Amino acid sequence: MKIAGIIAEYNPFHNGHAWHIAETRRLTGCAYVVVCMDGHFTQRGEPAVLSKWDRAACALRCGADAVFELPALFAIRSADAFALGGVGVLGALGVDVLSFGSELTDPELIEKLADIHKKEPTSVSDDVRRGLSGGMSHARAWGEAVAKYLGVPAEALNSPNLILAAEYVRAIREASFDMAPLAIPRRGGYHEGELGPFASASAIRGAFERGEIDAALACVPEAARCKPDKLHPMDDLLLYRLREMTAEAMAALPDMSEGLETRLYRACRAAATRRELLEMLKCKRYTYARLSRMLTHAALGMTAEVVRAHPAPTYARLLGMRRDAEPLLRELKRRARLPIASNPGSLRDDPVFRLECRATDFWALLHDAPERRLPGREFTEKFIQI
Repeated sequence: MKIAGIIAEYNPFHNGHAWHIAETRRLTGCAYVVVCMDGHFTQRGEPAVLSKWDRAACALRCGADAVFELPALFAIRSADAFALGGVGVLGALGVDVLSFGSELTDPELIEKLADIHKKEPTSVSDDVRRGLSGGMSHARAWGEAVAKYLGVPAEALNSPNLILAAEYVRAIREASFDMAPLAIPRRGGYHEGELGPFASASAIRGAFERGEIDAALACVPEAARCKPDKLHPMDDLLLYRLREMTAEAMAALPDMSEGLETRLYRACRAAATRRELLEMLKCKRYTYARLSRMLTHAALGMTAEVVRAHPAPTYARLLGMRRDAEPLLRELKRRARLPIASNPGSLRDDPVFRLECRATDFWALLHDAPERRLPGREFTEKFIQI
């Protein structure tokens, strides 16, 4: 039985995602497709527009056979940790092929990028330093240095999906999983703002925010047309949390650079909104995404200590599956190196799952409807069967 895996956010699920699942089946000839999907906060540290249960149901209705959770401890992290988490779940389940979308699909180029991510050549490091001295941001300096080293145009490497592709390959290697990587061309641009048959998730979210509900829903498969609730900004909850933290507590956040905690401590007492806070912190050294993740780490109480204590996933939580996929579940249980958990009660004392509970409870408070704001939804939401 061949099983293919996909690591995804589905924020929201759209036509490109449905095409990717179908193309994965076509190219691999697999019997089943398993998805590892993040929860209520994305890799950029932003709240998801729909609950993870709604997004999992959309995926199951549109071609996936089972959806497992990518724990927040890995989901709200840099590309390398995000990849380690997703690959860690799917690899430990015994998935045969990891399928991912990328603007560039040349396996040799992706392998070379993975090599550079693992051990940066001296010439690349030297060119990065020269770029930084010339006033470039770190991301641009690194991109131009790597493009020069590989002999490709710099714009060819300016893709979040290509970066993730290289990290997926590196994670597979480091964990020694017998899982073949498969890059599939993306349809549509990652941040293109136009709506259409293959609109990006960011374009669809933008349409939702502008109140263009019908136009946004027209960009997703009919079976996945869920209208999201309007979420409140997380400003108040976030600022309250930050202002009660000491500089020492801020220094204990994951991936905190020396001195940044001092800037954060001062800025959170001068900013009135999350956006203002990010503008105060933004500089050439730190990207918006990194700073956004840092703020969400603080809001959820994620610490470097917990990150160090759990370098890889310790369980595989099953959010839902298709009713006709029982043979898949039996095979996954036979192959799995991690415990498969569909009952959240069995994870109650796990520190990684406790972080998941905090993320879900925090996300719930961004809603208006009283029933959406209740705590403990990790234990009250039903297992999904389609």
